[in-house]
Amino acid sequence: MGKNSRIPESITSWIVSFDPYGFSSNENWLEEAEKVEDILQITQTSSDGLILDVGYYEKLYVAFVISNNDWENPVESIESASPIDISNRIYEWIKKYANCERG
Repeated sequence: MGKNSRIPESITSWIVSFDPYGFSSNENWLEEAEKVEDILQITQTSSDGLILDVGYYEKLYVAFVISNNDWENPVESIESASPIDISNRIYEWIKKYANCERG
């Protein structure tokens, strides 16, 4: 099994919680994923860690940054028909919040 080279080696503050489509090992994970509600969830290792969640709803991919399990008020979100747009944003968020920064 390979490694997803878009995930920086130096970033260790994220744990993959749900990854049936190979985010950890495949750069094209979202393009190859089924269009289903639950696609990816990764969580920060801190006690109040952020959650990055990706799903597919009604012809759109949706991704959220969730803080303190407040799903009603995401820190950030994006909707797009393009899996590439969503994938790129996930990598941006991983880097942005690598040191537990907020907004």
